[in-house]
Amino acid sequence: MIIERLAEKLVEYQVEKPKKVLLIIGLLTLLVVPGALNLEVKPSTEAILPEDDSTVESLDTLRAKFSGDTTYIVFESDKDVLNSELLVEIQRISNRVEKVENVHSVESPASILERKYGKIPEDSERLQSFNFRSMVSENHRTGLVAVRADTQANSGEIQKLYDEIHTAVQAETTEDYYLTGYNMIDLATFQVIISDFMTITAVSFGAVLLVLFGVFRDLKRMMFPIVPVMFGLVWMLGLGGYLGANLTIISMVSAAMIMGLGIDFGIHVTKKYFNTKRGAEGLSETMTELSRGLLGGSMTTGVGFLALLAANLTGMHALGIFLFTGIISAYIGAVFLLPTMIILADGKESIV
Repeated sequence: MIIERLAEKLVEYQVEKPKKVLLIIGLLTLLVVPGALNLEVKPSTEAILPEDDSTVESLDTLRAKFSGDTTYIVFESDKDVLNSELLVEIQRISNRVEKVENVHSVESPASILERKYGKIPEDSERLQSFNFRSMVSENHRTGLVAVRADTQANSGEIQKLYDEIHTAVQAETTEDYYLTGYNMIDLATFQVIISDFMTITAVSFGAVLLVLFGVFRDLKRMMFPIVPVMFGLVWMLGLGGYLGANLTIISMVSAAMIMGLGIDFGIHVTKKYFNTKRGAEGLSETMTELSRGLLGGSMTTGVGFLALLAANLTGMHALGIFLFTGIISAYIGAVFLLPTMIILADGKESIV
């Protein structure tokens, strides 16, 4: 009966001093929110693999030894890329890109020719017969510029490299080109993660609202169950950032999962409350009766998610942290914040 007594006492305090409760929750939220600034989006595949995995260790060793990953600027032409005019443009592009921060070297057909002849030959026969070591396709329609840079798979550094390369190329040539390589794949993955995180969360939120409207048939009442979920999402991101969790291709689903799981707390509290006499008496009855179930449900679900920390995949660790903090935060929102919002919106007086 201890849990029920604590719930009763908490409701008494919420009824007597609702604004003070909101102030306390608000101050705590202000302390939690800055943790979200520590969140990083980790787009690379190795970010979800164990740090002691031999493949990841080998990749890190190679990056250190050979100055990072290689980004390729691919030039494609309907004609012949082996013409002195385009090669001169490629050399100017290479010179620009070499000055970019974190770029260690740039290799291109033009740089190979310069090392061999001291300049780019104008003789087409010499260009056609030269061995470009796989940097020019056999039909001479495609040419590569290899940019070796150390971005540490950091999305911000990769984006900067991407922008600098595009600026350099567009300043020197009008030829068709595109960028590829592991850095560019990581950047594309980063953009997909952000886009999918926002899309999945928005779709989930919209679906939840539709279901709530179907359940309550009242715009005011259907908004109450949303309170613990939104509170839980904010705290999940803040606490997750403090605990070192990152957004990866695995953990990006955490917001949608909390939306689906955390909404139960709000629905139970709201539905139960509006089936009582309401007011202070009804709220006390609601929270006392549901207190044990809400606590048990949140703890068993949260602990279950913590089991993900035992996984070998590092990406599962972040998912476990997000889901644990999210479900516990949703419980806190349902027990501390939601009853306070209900009493402020519905009043203290019971309806006979």
